Amino acid sequence: MTIEMPVRRLFRERLPALLWTNHLLFSLLFILLVGLLAAPLAENACAVETQLVIEAGPVNAVTLVSGQQRLAMYRCSQSKLGCDQLWLTHHRREAVGSAADAQRRGVKIVAPDAERQWLAHPDEFWKNFAKARFHDYSCFTTKIIDQPLTVDHWVKDGDSIQWQELKLDVISTPGYPPGAVSYAATIDGQKTVFTGDLIYGDGQLLDLYSYQDAIPEANIRGYHGYAGRLASLVTSLRKVAALKPDRLVPARGPVIDKPAEAINRLIERVQALYKNYLSTNALHWYFKEERMRQCGERILGSAASVELMPYSLHEKAPDWIFENATSRVLISEAGAGFLIDCGYDRVIEAVQKLIDSGLIKRVEGIFVTHYHDDHTDRVQAAAERFQCPVYATEEYVDILKNPQAYHMPAMTDIPIKNVTSLTSGHVMKWHEFELTFHYFPGQAYYHGALLVRREQDRPVFFIGDALAPSGIDDYCLQNRNLVDAQSGYNLCFQKLQAIKEPIWLINEHIPFVFQFTEAERNYLQTRYQQRTSILKELFPWDAPNYGIDEQWAVFYPYGVTSPPGREVELQVNVTNHSPIRREFTILVKVPEGMRILQQPTTISLEPGMQGKASVRVDVGSTRGQRIITADVSSAGMQFQDWIEALVTVE
Repeated sequence: MTIEMPVRRLFRERLPALLWTNHLLFSLLFILLVGLLAAPLAENACAVETQLVIEAGPVNAVTLVSGQQRLAMYRCSQSKLGCDQLWLTHHRREAVGSAADAQRRGVKIVAPDAERQWLAHPDEFWKNFAKARFHDYSCFTTKIIDQPLTVDHWVKDGDSIQWQELKLDVISTPGYPPGAVSYAATIDGQKTVFTGDLIYGDGQLLDLYSYQDAIPEANIRGYHGYAGRLASLVTSLRKVAALKPDRLVPARGPVIDKPAEAINRLIERVQALYKNYLSTNALHWYFKEERMRQCGERILGSAASVELMPYSLHEKAPDWIFENATSRVLISEAGAGFLIDCGYDRVIEAVQKLIDSGLIKRVEGIFVTHYHDDHTDRVQAAAERFQCPVYATEEYVDILKNPQAYHMPAMTDIPIKNVTSLTSGHVMKWHEFELTFHYFPGQAYYHGALLVRREQDRPVFFIGDALAPSGIDDYCLQNRNLVDAQSGYNLCFQKLQAIKEPIWLINEHIPFVFQFTEAERNYLQTRYQQRTSILKELFPWDAPNYGIDEQWAVFYPYGVTSPPGREVELQVNVTNHSPIRREFTILVKVPEGMRILQQPTTISLEPGMQGKASVRVDVGSTRGQRIITADVSSAGMQFQDWIEALVTVE
């Protein structure tokens, strides 16, 4: 009893207070426990996982999706995804053509600062290019947009940009274009690099001609810089490999899920290609061994061996051949002269001195070996001065008569008004000489040669700039050195083999005649066949010519002038380099103010054939230079804004 009463009193008087106190403690503990458990959940509720969505196309639409935000690489998706930002890796027109439309929809543009001049100021390029396209020794790409693009944010190597919860690092990766960048980020636990057009598929390149560039270390300008930016490409590939990426997402082509293997394979291929090129190149004669080794070390490494063909036998020319600059004059016993090429006024004056001195009485003809300005600039003036005909083979007569219709390196801008067109193999008797005219696509696609026979003398083959005592003159990729069996140097080798007697060769840049032994000719042919095999592996196309012939598709004429309000007719010329029949679809695009009156559709071509489709355009009333472009596509080959024509309305 004495114990029970205090206990009852305790529960009756203290229990409510105890329960309240314990309730507070329990509530605090519960809230604390729930808070600790809920903290990660709350954090995860705020974080939105970034998704990577890839839509394949001529240019891949790569979209990073985070909540309601969309960041696109290369091209904005045409689906409901859309994009808020568009990040570009370089300036090339065929890869960034959709950026202007995206910008008009309010999309913010991010681009590399090193490409600023071609993105923000393309109008300056095109303004200068109207004249610069002649006598062009830079050989820089013309695949440049025609209207300025307003870039909201310029980036450079080493920048890190936070987008949502994702950090994207900017890496300078020049190669395909000189100022290109890549973007690296970790997405879904995978190190991902958006490489633009740095690499294609399993260690391949889209083309080789885009890498033509000057080599300052060896004092070599763009025209002679065979794939000069391959050195930058190798450096960029190694920089990407050092990141140890799990995947590469390019602007064109499939996602590369074995980056290390693909990068190593591409480096091996370009090094094998360049080593092969050095082993047969004519620049060894012109620029000598030290400069060639400098070129090789940039790509092959300082410890790499560089193979150079030794000089072939060369000696003084026969005394019936007069030499001046890049021209030669055949002198007959009767005192007649036959001029081969004329690039300079001093050649005309030198020939006039021969006439004045009585060594020759007159010039009776001019043969033009090829279209380059140092061989053609004064041909028309010489023809007028000496009142003589001009000869060339039919394959390149048009470029001599209509240089405005073409865009090729080192072109003259002076038409040769009257050119007698001859079929390859045509034979002409000229005094005691027999002249055989040949199509000889060596240094350039538009190139000929003249085989001269004179009784009791060894025949002399005037080959323009096709060959030198140290090899072949294929150092400029824009010259269109095709590698199939019946074109380019392969055709030249066949013509040399068909001459069953010892001959001298003359390259008009070289003050000697020279000859190749059978062993030397076999060496050149073998190396060239090896290079063709390397090129087949280097490109994703079904024929290597697509990767070295920038003009497999082209507008003709390239340049045209018209008064306002008139119609102009153009052609789209296409060469099917493939071993199969192909249909090429053409879509011509004109700038605002112009109107397409006749749009070409498709061109069906058998293997190796060339075809054309016509397009008619109303040029409108806007004066000045306008750029017309066209998409060109076939099965497995889709190129946007791939070719262009210049229309000057004045």
